[in-house]
Amino acid sequence: MNHLKRTLNQGILTIGLNRPEKRNAFFPEMIYEITAAFVEASKDKSLRAVLLTGEGTSFCAGGDLEWMQSMAGFTRAQNLKDAEALFAMFWSVRNCPIPVVGRVFGHCFGGGAGLIAACDVVSAESKTQFCFSEVKWGLVPAVISPFVVDRVARAKVSEWFITAKVFQSAEAQSAGLIHHLGAMAEVDFYLEETFKLILHAAPEAIRATKKMLNGYSTIDWKKARTSVTKLIAERRVSEEGQKGLQAFLDKKSPQWSEPPYGSPAKI
Repeated sequence: MNHLKRTLNQGILTIGLNRPEKRNAFFPEMIYEITAAFVEASKDKSLRAVLLTGEGTSFCAGGDLEWMQSMAGFTRAQNLKDAEALFAMFWSVRNCPIPVVGRVFGHCFGGGAGLIAACDVVSAESKTQFCFSEVKWGLVPAVISPFVVDRVARAKVSEWFITAKVFQSAEAQSAGLIHHLGAMAEVDFYLEETFKLILHAAPEAIRATKKMLNGYSTIDWKKARTSVTKLIAERRVSEEGQKGLQAFLDKKSPQWSEPPYGSPAKI
């Protein structure tokens, strides 16, 4: 696999996103590799857990710029196929039968935050920045939405998705998106202790427990998969989505964020 770094130690498989020069932003080939890696891990009875992390200075900055650029020219059918592949990636992480533990730092934007929402346990460096920025660019955080809503209270998800605010680890922890925060040394210590606990537990009992917990979700995943992939495909080819994507690629503010849009309300 060209864009992942995989190592195995004492039954713990580490999957590292490996495009450090791009802050581990993903694109179709990398999405396929992540999905394939988790499907393969799901079939390996010798594994006890997976550590999902990244190489370089950021965990994952979301979608790759060149991939975003290609989306602007996709047909609705091409966008739908692309969105279904993205959903399959998050699904493969969520439904991996062994614990998936996230190690997060730097930037965790868009789909990167979707990845950690699909993990079982997550520790993040204190200054990690999180953001769901899609609405700024005329899009919708559609494909990641059921995974985030399954993890975090609806009220907080509404704030994050609607405002596209940038927030840090303390807010992510208080909302339940991550479980622990600290300096990187503290993150690594927490993860070591977590894996010690996992390795001392009965492996089949852990698998059965995770299957049980996933079964408690109130989300109709089949319906969600159809609706969210359809929605993002439609938004990408919409007039607003096309203008937003172009503004993103040009590194300019989209027209709806420029005056005149009215003065902010005085409180």
